[in-house]
This record gives sequence, structure tokens and C-alpha cells, in this order.
Amino acid sequence: MLVCSPCRLQTIGFYVAQHPWLKAAGFVKIGYSTCVETRLHMASFKTCFTPEWYYASVFECQTSQDALLLEQSVLFCLSAKRVEHRELIRLSEDEVTETAAVLARKLRLSVVQRILPRYEGTLATTPLGKPRQQADCHAFPDAEPTETDEEQAAIPLSSAMVSATIGPYRGVLDGAKAELHAALPSLDEGVYSAASADEENEEGLTSGDFRFLSTWIDNNDYSIDALRPYQQEAIARLTAELRERKKAVCQMACRCGKTPVAYHIIQRTLQEGGSARVLYLVPGLSLLRQTVRKLVSYGLRDTPLLIIGSDPLPVMLCGNQSQSMTTNPVVIRETVLGNPKVVVLSTYHSSPLLKELNIFQLTVFDECHRVCGSATDTAFNTILKLPLHGQRLFLTATPTYDTPIKMSDSDYFGGIAYRYYLREGINSGHVNPFSVRIVLGANMSHMCPYLFEAMRVVDKMLVFCRNISHALKIYDELLAETPPSDVTAFSVLIAHSRMGSAAVANALQSFAATKRCLLLNVRLFQEGVEIPDLNAVFFAAPRFSSRDIIQTICRPLNKLDGKPASFVFLPAVFDRRYAADHPINLQSFSTLIPFTDALMDEDPTLFEYMIDPQKKSYDIDVVGVRALKLTSEKLQRFILPAIRRGVRYSTRDTDRLHRAARLPWKSIFGEMKRVVEECNRYPKTNDAWVVGETPVSMNMFYQYVRRGYKMYERDGTTYLQVHQLRDLESLPEWKRYGVHGPYPWKECLQTLARYLRTHKTVPPLDIHKGGYVGLDATPFERLSGCLMNVNQADSRHQVGLPPEKQADLDRLCAPYGLRWRKRRTASGNIVKNDVTMITQSYIQFKRLYESADKVPAFQRYLKLHFPGYPEKHMRMETLDNLRKGTVPPRRAQQPRQAKREKKRKGQQAASAAATDRTVMCRICREHIAVSKWAAHLSSKSHLRAQKALS
Repeated sequence: MLVCSPCRLQTIGFYVAQHPWLKAAGFVKIGYSTCVETRLHMASFKTCFTPEWYYASVFECQTSQDALLLEQSVLFCLSAKRVEHRELIRLSEDEVTETAAVLARKLRLSVVQRILPRYEGTLATTPLGKPRQQADCHAFPDAEPTETDEEQAAIPLSSAMVSATIGPYRGVLDGAKAELHAALPSLDEGVYSAASADEENEEGLTSGDFRFLSTWIDNNDYSIDALRPYQQEAIARLTAELRERKKAVCQMACRCGKTPVAYHIIQRTLQEGGSARVLYLVPGLSLLRQTVRKLVSYGLRDTPLLIIGSDPLPVMLCGNQSQSMTTNPVVIRETVLGNPKVVVLSTYHSSPLLKELNIFQLTVFDECHRVCGSATDTAFNTILKLPLHGQRLFLTATPTYDTPIKMSDSDYFGGIAYRYYLREGINSGHVNPFSVRIVLGANMSHMCPYLFEAMRVVDKMLVFCRNISHALKIYDELLAETPPSDVTAFSVLIAHSRMGSAAVANALQSFAATKRCLLLNVRLFQEGVEIPDLNAVFFAAPRFSSRDIIQTICRPLNKLDGKPASFVFLPAVFDRRYAADHPINLQSFSTLIPFTDALMDEDPTLFEYMIDPQKKSYDIDVVGVRALKLTSEKLQRFILPAIRRGVRYSTRDTDRLHRAARLPWKSIFGEMKRVVEECNRYPKTNDAWVVGETPVSMNMFYQYVRRGYKMYERDGTTYLQVHQLRDLESLPEWKRYGVHGPYPWKECLQTLARYLRTHKTVPPLDIHKGGYVGLDATPFERLSGCLMNVNQADSRHQVGLPPEKQADLDRLCAPYGLRWRKRRTASGNIVKNDVTMITQSYIQFKRLYESADKVPAFQRYLKLHFPGYPEKHMRMETLDNLRKGTVPPRRAQQPRQAKREKKRKGQQAASAAATDRTVMCRICREHIAVSKWAAHLSSKSHLRAQKALS
């Protein structure tokens, strides 16, 4: 009977669920649920899988007991095809659905069968070629249902519960099983028998028909001669952090060598006295095999190894030796407990086997972003959620921050103790350089012209598509369309998870062996698989996750001798009916924002290029498909600048790149470090950092990091990452004058106290301009600045000094009869011409200075306590630094009226946002338009003024 009613809310039923990864490995997931609408939302489905689950079929039942009976009946009859202890069946979704339909009839269950149903709230993705708009539904109304209370959740059933469920129907089921057994192929049992459901998903794919990867990995030479300097720095920082806080994250760009860093930390652990058990976790079998090979090649040979995983192929080690994997709980327990020093390597999927063995002195979480996800217990987060024992080292190139378990959670992960950027790896020669090419076309619904332009300059390219349907569409179009005559012929391959693992493996092998080839996929090759001579990736669809973008970009960046620069292709739409900077085109260009944002975090030079392409070069270019007929001049002079504008502003008035969150740490910290080291001071309140045509307030950044560091000093919690804290601590006198400013309160009061004990009165100080912010400031220069702040805090309306500081001054001044507060009338107004100890100090200094040529003692006093007075103190810079030209310009505050006027003008302000800003040259003492700042530094007038300072 055809049922056309819509799917109802909170439907009870038995389901056959499918995911591309499971399908590629030849499995389906079955189960029963009291609410199929939300079942695919649950953590067990979402945590370790992409959001591509769908129901192949659902048998809607009247009661949860009927749904449970149908589930257990299917598991019983297909036991030869079942993964032990899991609701995974090694058959196609059609075969399982047909079996369930047969059993529903034999058991006389009242069910409604729906094929590819669409439930409200279901994370469903329809498989290719099967429309979802109208589900096929069939009913089997043969028996009157027995009403029972609804079960609220599906839980693992004991043997007794299973027997109680299917016992009354055993005769029927035995007959059905015999009939089905003859029609179904035999199951290769044993390989996956101890694997978890999550392990089946990924490891089944890479260990079944991807066995050629094992040979590929086993034939590689992973030996290293010496650590690179940045790896040595990483080991030092991570070791210190692990010793201090037990947890540390190493964020290092792809291809830059995280494993050697982990190996040396492992060796330090093993060399310590007593027991030293180490656990090393990885996300998949290929990486497990590769990591074992690496660690042994690096020198891990005298320590017992235990490899936990479901691959039946042994790992080939040095000297024709090999070691097999195991998932035998008895072997695992005996090996770990029987060896006080042992290194255990396991996949995350198999890590629950170690749940009762939380005795490791060091646990390494490789690709640790993979443990992030749902807060619900999963195989991936089993070890993470155990009580902390020993030390935990987390390795990743792309942290995850947008899931319930996220890497910003310091309770789990600690913080990023060391960061090594992709740009650093490229500059050091460890990562292959790459070029970004933006390919313009009229319409992205037809990708062939875009791909032809890319294959004009590369030989081997991975194309990442939106979904399988998108990949198949492009595949068919490429096969049907003849490329332009100037594009050398190339092969077109496709690999997706619904092809089955054998077909995917064949595609990958063909791709690796073919000189000129293009391979279409969705996410299969985003991580893990390495093709040495791959030299390009093409984003045929938008990506919004920075982690996905960076992982994809890194695919072709492995370094080989003689390998040319790799390419990253980004398609975009250009409407040639409008100017390049027309809002329609700017909006189209803004689709590139996720890519540029992700890249800027790893490559600060892109940020500087986007701001000022004249000052900072970057290997980025734009090409147009042939049909657009765009000249090189138009691309360079008009379209590329418009693309930069589209990324920076989109169609709005706000420059995205000058938000505080967009400033790359490497760049702005580098500028602050330059100021500290070259100018011998920390940033002043009006220091500017000129980037492109915009002055950035260095004081805002300085106050941001000071505040974050004080939080860290107070209770250990802060928004700064650990590596940022260590960067700050590497600056000269950071804890003394960086955190507390040039006039530290306690230090200045100690200076005043020493003088008062000897002289019973305040020293002569220039309160107005005698303070100095240099790291080499004298105690009296710091005291002058401190008392100036006190005097300014005692303002016309009230005393703004914090109560605790007021109390400090009261205690210090009382024994000497000194008064630092200004007198006030009954109405609260300051008494005119009142003399406090601060004004007394200034008056005394002023009188002495006016007659300094007659008072040799005061000349010696000035030379000792105020060297360089008054020029240095008026400018707050040494003349030597001014002559060198190392001092930053002074940031000019924009008047409020000008800000309101700019806002009123709306869109006009965006194009003029930079040109009406100025900075003051501290050498010439002139205000200069930011757009002319670079030219001013090389102008004759500036050079003359600089020379005159000598």
C-alpha cells in the first residue's frame, strides 16, 4: 500500500543509515530509535564523521518494542555479515533493506517502510541519483500491534535481553536465516572483529583496498640527520611547559616536522628514572604505520613497542624486521603492565582498549584537532577525558575552536606553547612555496573553462568539489568537452566515497602514476594521503572552515628536489558588464574571504600585501578564462586591486583587516619587538604602526597584551596563548617594565623612600617633562614620571588614584610631614596656588635649572639623574634613535567631528578612509598623510632634519 502522508514528529522505527565513508568500506549502520528525526544529530553520528549521513530506509513502527524486535531480528539473521558487538552490517543498503522487509512480513509487524525518507531535523544527504523529494513508502499491516510503554533511549543489550526479545520468534527467525544465508556472500571475519564502529569507518577504508599505501609507507626513508633550529626551540618550549603545567600544544605547519619534536620529548621521558610508559595516538591506520616507521628510524629501537590497530598487515621496520598490530585486550594489558618502559602506538579508534590503563607518563595526541567535537563520550576523546596522569603533548597544524570540545579549553589542552607558521616553513626551505591564482569566469556553474586555465600551467592537480553530485557533474562535463588547443592533453579521474574502497584505491594509484592528470574528489584526500609530485589544488566550491582550507592547501606542499612552486587555484565570478570595483563584482570577490582569512593566519605576509601591495610582494595573481577576453593590463591595474578591496571591505564601509582580531600576531608582535629592541622602550600611548595606508595604534596592542599577561600572572587564565606569553617574556625587561610600564609603582616608591630617609624631603624633579620611558631610564626619571601621573590623577573633580596607592603615599609621607594631595574647599574645588610636595619638587628643580651654570653640583645632579636633559625628555626619545630613524611615528587622533562627517558620507568614506589620516614624524615634527608616509621617509626635507639632529 502506498502511503503518501508526511513523516510524523518523533517517529519510532528501525533504520538503515548510510554514510559515504561506511559505504566506501562496504558497510551500513542499522538500529532502532524512538525519534528518528533526531537520531542522526546525535554525537555518535556527528563526532567522527562528516555531516553526510542519510537514511537509506526507515521502517516506522507503532511501538519501540516492535522497532527493537526488528533490529535484533535483522542482526540475528545477518550475524555472518555483522561486525562483532556493533550494529554494522557488511552488505549494501539495498540488501539490508530487503532483509528487513522480509523479516517484517514474517514477524507480522505493522510497519510503514520509507525509502530515502526526509525527516525534519535530520542531517540527511541524499545519495546521487536517488531523489529525496518523494520517498517511496510501503506498509505491511498484517498484525495487530501490542501497545507497550515507549523506551526513551537505545542502549546496548545483554545476551539475556536479546534472547528475551527474539526468543518467542526463534522458530520463524531460524527459518528466515537459513533462507537468507544461501543468498548472501560469506563474510571475511576476523579482520574487523575487535574494531569499534568509528574505527570501521576510517580504518576499514584505509586498510582494506588501500594496502598499496602500506607498501608506499614502508618503502619510504624517514631518517633525519639533525634537528632544525626551530625544532630545537619547540622542544625547549614544550618541555618547559610540560614540566610546569603537564599539558602543551605544538602548532606547527604541515610538512614542518612535528614527529621529530615528539620523538625527542619521548626520548627524554624514557631516559628519566623509574617507569616511563608512553602512549602515542594517531587518527588512522596509514598514519599509525607511518609514525611507527618514523620513530624507529629516528632511533627508537631499544624500547618495547606495542602497536594497536586493526590492520592485519605487519609494519616493516629496519633490518627486515616487522611488527604486527593487535586489538587483543589481553595482549595489550599484559604488554603495558609487564614493561615499565614501553611505547604504545594506537589509533584513536582503538584507544578505548586502553581506558583502564591510565598509567602513561607521556601521552602524545597527534593531529589532536581530531579529538575535538561533541562533548559526548566517543572513541576519539576517550583518553582525553580520562583524569590527567603524567604529561600530555598535543600536535596539530590546524586547531579546532568551533566545537563543544575545543582547543581553547585549557583544562583539556593547556595552551599553544609553540607556534611555527606555514610562511616560516616556506622561507626556511622546508615547505614547497606556492602561488595563489584567482581564476575569473562568467559563471561557476560550468567549471571546465576554469579547470582548463589551471591545467595550462600545472601537470597534476587535486580538485575539491562541493559534494559527490558536483564532482560527477564536473567529471561528465570534462569528458564531454574538448580542451583548448594550447592545453596539453590530460587524464580526468574521480574518486568519491560511494565508489567503494577498491575503486578509490585504483583512482589514487592511477593518479600517482599518471604524469598529467586531474583528480576530482570531495574530502577524501583533504588529509593524510601524500602524492609526492602533486603540484596543485583547485577549490571548485567554497570552503568555510579555516582548518579544511589550510589542510587542503598543504596537500601539494611536500618538498622535493627540483620541484617547482605549487599552485592554489581559487575560482571567482567576474561580470564584465560592470567595472571591476562595482558592488556586484565586489560582492562576488568577497567569496574569497574565507580563503584569505585562513591564509593570513598562517602567512602574515599576505596580510601586509593586502594592505599595501606596493610595499609587500606576494605570489598572487589573477587570470581570466578565455571567454572573458581580459587583457593582462586590465587584470593587473583594475581587477586585482578590486579583488583586494572586495576582500578588505566587501561592499561595506569597514576595513575588515584593521580589526584587532585580524592583526596577525607574528607581524604586530614583530613591530613591538622592533620598537623595544631598536628604540630601547616599550610602546608609548601615541605610537603608530603604519601598515599600508592606515596607522595602527601600537598602544592598543600593548595594553591588550599587558592586560592578558597580568591575568596570567594573577590566576593562570588568560586569552593569550602560551607561545604568545613566552614571546612576551623573551622581550628585554618584560616582567619589570613591559608588564608594569615605565614607572612601576613599587619601584618608584622605593626610590622616593630611600631619598626621604637621607634628606627628609623630596628631590628636585621636573614633574612636567622629566620622566623618561626608556629601558635605561634612571630611578629619578622614573620617579618624575610616576609623580607626574599622581599629580594628574589628583584632578579638578576628584582623586583618581586607586585607594591602595593613596594609602601607600600616605604611609610614606606621614613621617616627614609631607603632603601629596591638593587641598580642596568645602565644595570640593582645588585651592588655588596650593603647594604640595610634588609642586615643591618641581619649583625647586626649575629654580636650580635656571641657574645651573652657577651651581656645579646641580650640573652633576642633572648628568647623573637626567642624562640628555632636556632634549631627550621633551621628545621622549634619545637623539641617537632619532638620527637612526628607528622611532615609530606619532599617531594623530581623528577629531570627533571628522569621524561623524566620514560616517555621514557613507560609501564615499571607504575609498577615502586612508587618505585623510595622518601621522606625525617625530624627527620633522610635521603631520604627514599616511598615504605619503613612505615617500616622506626618503624625502630631502626629512633627511636634512634627521642629519640636523647630529
